Amino acid sequence: MTRAPAVAGVGPCWICGSSELRLIRRGTLPDRLSSELFKITDADYGRTGDIFRCEACGFLQCATMTDVLDFYVEMADEDYEATSRQRALQQRKLLEAVGRVRPNGRLLDVGAGSGVLVEQAIALGYAAEGIEPSVALHSRARARGLPVHHGVLPNRSAQGPYDVVTVVDVIEHVPDPVGLMRTIAATMSPQGIAVFVTPDVGSLAARLFGWKWWHYRIAHIGYFDRHTLRRAAQAAGLEVILTKRPCWYFPASYLLSRAARYLPKALRVPSPGFLDRITVPLNLFDSLMVVCRKRVAVAN
Repeated sequence: MTRAPAVAGVGPCWICGSSELRLIRRGTLPDRLSSELFKITDADYGRTGDIFRCEACGFLQCATMTDVLDFYVEMADEDYEATSRQRALQQRKLLEAVGRVRPNGRLLDVGAGSGVLVEQAIALGYAAEGIEPSVALHSRARARGLPVHHGVLPNRSAQGPYDVVTVVDVIEHVPDPVGLMRTIAATMSPQGIAVFVTPDVGSLAARLFGWKWWHYRIAHIGYFDRHTLRRAAQAAGLEVILTKRPCWYFPASYLLSRAARYLPKALRVPSPGFLDRITVPLNLFDSLMVVCRKRVAVAN
């Protein structure tokens, strides 16, 4: 088989800066993008932009999708709140794992949505705040009395130093993940930690499902594995001190509707209402959680 050539004018790699990017999958984008396609609860699995692999570091990236912020500013997601109880449990479990490393202090949640993690962090004793680009989700957080700022980092309203910075399912959405990590590192206290959670494209589930894997979607423009996530952290002046596979929690009805996406339409049936009240823990080991600290320079 002849390998596809590197594509001129595309690059550099978002992780290592190499210009050797090869197209491995032609995108399936609609003619016109809209904020609707960037919803958190989007279930159009397998639909992505053009995906390129960096020949130097292996990072998979939608290298031509570099101007997506406005879609997140305009994005509203009514279905997101329908799973708020399960999301709260999920974020509490994440924070309990974080607490074994840093049990208190100032906390910033990047990409805070409607403030679910911030609320849980406050309940656990952190001096927590968040930052969120979506106007609609930010408004919802403020309506609930939660200290969530509108915008992205860097931001005058979110000034460090922070002892904990959480970045849950965010870096796969940004075209400059190393730049975001550097900005986060600059907000951390000397002994602070940053917590990144992102899908793992190197996982068994990703390999088994191929391009139908549920994390291949329009809003995801960067696909990390253990190697590329660690390399990105190192490039940003961070070092990984802990790696975990987080567990997620969903209403049974949500899982049933998502599983139905893999069935022919004729076999898809409505979810019984009682399934909304049943919470199912699910860990397919296809997400990575890494805890990082500032890398300490070694004297010569």
